[in-house]
Amino acid sequence: MLIAKAIAATVLVGSFGALTSSPPGGDAAYELQTKLEAKRVACMTEKGLDYVATPMPKHNWQPGEWDRLQGDLKALRAYRAKYGFGVWAENAFPKDEVVNPTFPDNPNNKTMMSLSADKLKKWRAADDACFSEAAKEVLGKTVTSQDDYWDQLEAALKKELSVLDKDKQLAQLGKQFAKCLGVSETRPTALNGLGRRTYWQQVTEVAKKTWKGELPKVPKGKTLVLKPKLKPEEAKPYLDKEIKAALKDLECGKEFYPAYSPKAQEINSRVTLEFGREGTGREGTV
Repeated sequence: MLIAKAIAATVLVGSFGALTSSPPGGDAAYELQTKLEAKRVACMTEKGLDYVATPMPKHNWQPGEWDRLQGDLKALRAYRAKYGFGVWAENAFPKDEVVNPTFPDNPNNKTMMSLSADKLKKWRAADDACFSEAAKEVLGKTVTSQDDYWDQLEAALKKELSVLDKDKQLAQLGKQFAKCLGVSETRPTALNGLGRRTYWQQVTEVAKKTWKGELPKVPKGKTLVLKPKLKPEEAKPYLDKEIKAALKDLECGKEFYPAYSPKAQEINSRVTLEFGREGTGREGTV
């Protein structure tokens, strides 16, 4: 995730999710995170550098969230009637944990901010090396850096999810879904989250109008998303249109989502756990 200047700029990398008989607690992923961070601390200490363990916090499941990830139409409808696809809602409901969850600050920020440019560069290089060492020992993954780790996770998810495009039932439902929406794309993996991606494009175009200076550089294969600084009342008209589109999308996909979502979440859960992460389905599945 890239944060630029006063307006947040993010690089969307995919959709995460999970599947168990009930919302996953993330204990297995958190245990891996704890081990990985412990190795990272030890490695940085050996190099004479300060580093505070920062395992990913366990996901705080919101009411109805797990049902949405399983394609439950009632839960999806309730969410979309208020938040649409969850895009403009971030501006419209700035204090709502459903669309704007809070995350703890990185305890290493203080250290990084205290270093000169040259020392910070060396610190980050050492941190990447230690992360790579920890990933190899704890996860059995060979990564060259933290960016490489996330790239590999995204690639693994994309590869595993692609099997759903070959699923005959989902392919047929995808064609029906696309016809109802009036779009040419029929691949199940592309239809899932299509509305959310469309509105992130809209948000970005609005943000560009007030963007000052050069736009952030985007790595190849990533999509830049800019978040405009709008007051809730300014974002509300955009959200109202998004809600209408989201409810239409749900009506068109009322057979698609219950069939697609559970399969996608099972794949996401398995892949993310391999990388020591708790799948949460934050992107593209509501």
